[in-house]
Amino acid sequence: MIKKDNFYRELFFKAFGTTEINIDLISKAIAQFIRSLVSFESQFDQFMAGKIQLTASQMRGLMLFTTEGADCFHCHGSPALPLWTTNMFMNNAKDVDFEGQNDRSVVTKNPMDKGKYRVPTLRNIEYTAPYMHDGRFKTLDEVLEFYNNGLKRSPYIDPLSINTNHGGMHLTDNDLKDLKAFLLTLSDTAFIHDKRYSNPW
Repeated sequence: MIKKDNFYRELFFKAFGTTEINIDLISKAIAQFIRSLVSFESQFDQFMAGKIQLTASQMRGLMLFTTEGADCFHCHGSPALPLWTTNMFMNNAKDVDFEGQNDRSVVTKNPMDKGKYRVPTLRNIEYTAPYMHDGRFKTLDEVLEFYNNGLKRSPYIDPLSINTNHGGMHLTDNDLKDLKAFLLTLSDTAFIHDKRYSNPW
């Protein structure tokens, strides 16, 4: 039990000046830890700060991302949204049958919310596999291939998903390579390998 663990009692004393451990202090400790998880040293962050230049491939990927070329920005935003998400609930054309899915409609009771899930951040997307709400895609390449050729029409698709009507983006292999190159600029290796956030054991 955490209340009897000397390791935690010592840490709570350092943080709060008491060896008492209760749900209020646990909540505060977790909340403070989560607030410390700030990622801001990706390649793209450094590019925006004028510290580095992106490669030609990464720049082409950015242009595809932020235009109708790949049409990613309607859901994931642009450099104006540094978390690379609109935080909206959207249906991204993964499925036609929504039976048994724990989607937004379960909460809202609105049938038009079938297949909707909150759009995730793309920061450090390289490290967050598997992808989609159910982990159906194991790699970024699979995700890009889905958006390129695998979109499925249904009455619940978000109207901003302009590529759904023709099954996907239909980008060239080079376009997909450039788009992936851009997405990888959102990886913050300094944050990912920061020992402060490693397993304490």
